[in-house]
Order: sequence, then structure tokens, then C-alpha cells
Amino acid sequence: QETSVLTLAIPTEPTWIDLPQDVRLRIRPVTTAVVAAAQSASLREAEALRDAGYPGGLDLADPDVAKGLGFALMVKALARYAVLEWEGVGDPSGEPLPCTPENVALLMDLDEMATAFWRAAFAPVAAVSAEGNA
Repeated sequence: QETSVLTLAIPTEPTWIDLPQDVRLRIRPVTTAVVAAAQSASLREAEALRDAGYPGGLDLADPDVAKGLGFALMVKALARYAVLEWEGVGDPSGEPLPCTPENVALLMDLDEMATAFWRAAFAPVAAVSAEGNA
């Protein structure tokens, strides 16, 4: 009987990931600590929105809205903790924008970017799982 071995092929140094429209992000490894920090921040933000009311009139009592908002808050929080620098992001006149937490959150407001970031950030973990290692 063959014994399986967990292969820890997860990055330990920052890496560049490619997003649509020629946007590139340099991110720190998505470790348990980074994910836990993002979860904590997104839960705190969700509670604040629930207490204050969501701008734009979405009904937070609707389970689909709550789930969508939960993902949006989580991906923004993860990006704020993980993104170190970027390329290919500019203002309406085409001038490069600085990579600040506020600008990272604005980038994650674009569904195409948020979805691609989420997939790319977790790709190393998914690859380990796909090999049957986890």
C-alpha cells in the first residue's frame, strides 16, 4: 500500500498574478493569517453595514444579497491585506494610480477583477488540492 505525502508547494514569497485588461498585482502569499485577517475585517464591515443600512437600498435581509455582499467584502479585505503593488491601473485620464488600500478596494469593485483576483490568489492552494495532496 502506497502512502500519500502532502506536498507543500505554496509560495512563501510575494508573486505576480495577472488579471484581465493587462492588470498585474504583486501579492503576498495567501496564508492562514492573511485569510483570517480578511475574514475578521469583512465580518466587522458587514456588521457596520447591517447597523447603518447598505447604501444603494439593497435589502440585506435577502439571503442572496447577504451572500453577495459577504463575498464582495471578503475579496476586498483579502486584496487589501495581500496586494503589495500593481501595474496597469490608472485614473480616467490614463495616469497610473498609486496602489493604496482605497484604490485596491475600488479595483475589487469591478466584478471581473474581483473574480480573477480571488481565483489567482487561491490558485496555489487549489493546485495542491487538485493533486490529491490536501
